[in-house]
Amino acid sequence: MTARVRLPALVALTAAVAVAVAQPSDAVHGSSARPAVQRQKRPAMKYDPIPFGHDRKHQMANYSKRHYGERAWRLNRRQVRAVVLHYTAGSSYSSAWNTFASNAPALGERPGVCAQFIVDKDGTVYRLTSLKIRCRHAIGINHRSIGIEMVQQDLGDPVKTAEAILDRHRQVRPAVRLVAWLKQRYHVKRRDIIGHAMVNDSHLFQERTSWRNDHSDWLPKPTHRFRKRVSRQLRR
Repeated sequence: MTARVRLPALVALTAAVAVAVAQPSDAVHGSSARPAVQRQKRPAMKYDPIPFGHDRKHQMANYSKRHYGERAWRLNRRQVRAVVLHYTAGSSYSSAWNTFASNAPALGERPGVCAQFIVDKDGTVYRLTSLKIRCRHAIGINHRSIGIEMVQQDLGDPVKTAEAILDRHRQVRPAVRLVAWLKQRYHVKRRDIIGHAMVNDSHLFQERTSWRNDHSDWLPKPTHRFRKRVSRQLRR
């Protein structure tokens, strides 16, 4: 009598287990599952340092005090939260390097402008400073970001100029790999891969004076295209 009562329950339980095995949870295999993110290796690069000695560091520290409220020239890894894209508006790597090396005043202040990286048209990635040094590449965010310049002359239209880089595969591919590596290294969110033209609207923007960026390099449309390529790179 007892066996006859328990048998149907046992059959039902076996069937339920079979269904559960045959139909895995959506939390693991369903449409909500996220693609695996691949660990990015440090991309190939050449170190071609610009002069950034004691005087320039002192100038950067004073600049930071005026504009951010703290006297510091070091770029704290824990504070970096953005990657800012630029294009040089010039046709050669050497002209950009010379501009950054000159330390000429910008808007009446030193240090002069610079970026941590330049990506040449042939795809060579150059690192110009230590990643522990702040570069003055975008108003209001130098203390929170890494700057990347891409060699490209101005075509008279900022969207077309950025798209020329996006269409130059030998240049944009290493640039994307570089940004993907930096994104992982500094835990940068996708929305904080921004163009110079987008900095004023960034939630990271901080400026104690009335200064604002007036550059139009890397507007939202081409920057969104670049972000998509970075996302694809991270899934490879």
